[in-house]
Amino acid sequence: MPRRPPRLPPLLPDFDDDEREAVLAANRGFYRAFSDRDAAAMDLLWAPAGPMVCLHPGQAALHERGEIMASWRAIMRHPEAPRVRCMSEWVVGRPGLAIVVCREILPNAQLMATNTFARLTDGWYIIGHHSAPVAPVESEATVTATPASARGRGTLH
Repeated sequence: MPRRPPRLPPLLPDFDDDEREAVLAANRGFYRAFSDRDAAAMDLLWAPAGPMVCLHPGQAALHERGEIMASWRAIMRHPEAPRVRCMSEWVVGRPGLAIVVCREILPNAQLMATNTFARLTDGWYIIGHHSAPVAPVESEATVTATPASARGRGTLH
């Protein structure tokens, strides 16, 4: 007999529209820092301590803050680092924890990302980032499909 996935409790009232907007602002700040290649801004977005994880496509999981930040600095220094645009953000949250799922648009590829945020006393901070390639979809900016021979390039992050 197939098991049904457990039902999550309804969103708690403490995660209101203001919190949702604050999480989305933090998520947009993440993509702005990435596209602007601003390592200092990226560093400020990640939680200062505690458990965290970063999974770049095709790479091993990183769990230490130092190695996560080193990976972002290396990506942003790379001469072929793509500019990334985020679209189709979807956020779900509970008091103190939020997850944003979004599509990352690169020049020659598209990825789906899950960004996890924790609420600390002074705002929302990233504690997890995971992205992986997906089939492209048309966007408002008319993103073109990438031929199979070119896939895999442009996945520096």
